[in-house]
Amino acid sequence: MNPGEARASAPRADINLYDPALVDDPWPVLAAIREMGDIVWNEQGYWMSARDRVCRQAFSQYDSLGHEGLVASFFGSDAFITINDRARHNVLRDVWVSAFGHNGVERLVPVVRRIISEMMVPVMQQLNSGSPCNLFAELCRPLPAHVIAHMMGVSGEMTSTVIGWADAMASATVGGFPIDYENDPYWLASENAKAELAAFLFDQLAYRRGHPGDDLISAMVGSEVANDLSDEAMMVNVRQLLFAGNETTSNWLGHIVATFGSFQHDWQAMREHRDLVPGAVEEVLRWQGVTQVMMRSAGDNGATLAGQHMAPGNEIVLLLGAAGRDPERHERPDQFDIRREARSHLAFGYGLHTCLGAILARMEALEVATALLDQIPAFRMAKPVTYHNFSLRGPVSVWIELDRT
Repeated sequence: MNPGEARASAPRADINLYDPALVDDPWPVLAAIREMGDIVWNEQGYWMSARDRVCRQAFSQYDSLGHEGLVASFFGSDAFITINDRARHNVLRDVWVSAFGHNGVERLVPVVRRIISEMMVPVMQQLNSGSPCNLFAELCRPLPAHVIAHMMGVSGEMTSTVIGWADAMASATVGGFPIDYENDPYWLASENAKAELAAFLFDQLAYRRGHPGDDLISAMVGSEVANDLSDEAMMVNVRQLLFAGNETTSNWLGHIVATFGSFQHDWQAMREHRDLVPGAVEEVLRWQGVTQVMMRSAGDNGATLAGQHMAPGNEIVLLLGAAGRDPERHERPDQFDIRREARSHLAFGYGLHTCLGAILARMEALEVATALLDQIPAFRMAKPVTYHNFSLRGPVSVWIELDRT
């Protein structure tokens, strides 16, 4: 079957997923895509699937559905997130796996609690004065950046600069997909930020060779695998880790605050029954998602997914947030339920490329939720919440005020 025949036989739609009007409430459109079939051809120029089962299949077919295209262009072909050779991928990932395992993350808990405590002082001063506070800017956005900067041995004074670079990188897809890599202003701004961050990290790598420490950059420089890596390869792996270690988690934290601003009865239940908190923050992640889009590209021999043939070079958008609301996987998927029976979702990926930082992100979410429950008995949204960047969907701001009624 030639590419034209394959597309002609598939369900078709013409949907701009990056329409600014879609990002605040994408769920009806995503549900419509899912209802059209396992795989849908988007006239915008790519395949897409909003079904959990199909996304899992795609993640498992890393031999025929790889990271060529957007993901490799964004992270670099030497970053382990883009490498589909299991042995090579695992050698790079294993440099840091102990730091992000349960024991490594447990050692970070006192650090995270200290940072949260320091950030909450001005937050509570502002709220107690009767003024609203943008909790996203004051806590949710900076916390993960401070944590990953601490893990990398980056000085605190650089953290705000790193946040700026990461935010600019995250805007790469705001202009829509497919990307005009030569002219898209968002992509070009992201490339500039990546270059500035790269220059900083090259300096850090050089410094750690002479001044090794107990940090993630030193772990890469001092690893056995470093003997076979160029500075460029080491840099792209550290840059990937730094970006992924703060951008998505900050959006999850923002979703937690915004969601419970609308579900204060659940907030009160969590205050009284703290055993509900882990499942509740996980439910936010399923219900709202963070990484809405993950790309895969058909290899030189093409690919077949859920019975649909894809020609070499065809790209498929895996709609992971939509998969979190797939009724085949989750009962009453559009209902937010903090007592929902636990069932795995795809927010942290699946298979070979499961997120290295999942345990860390969950710890940060739990610590933030606990600190807020301890200090804020009741609150309400002071302003409507709006969202940005469909690919990495998160709140622009989260303004809250105390509810003293």
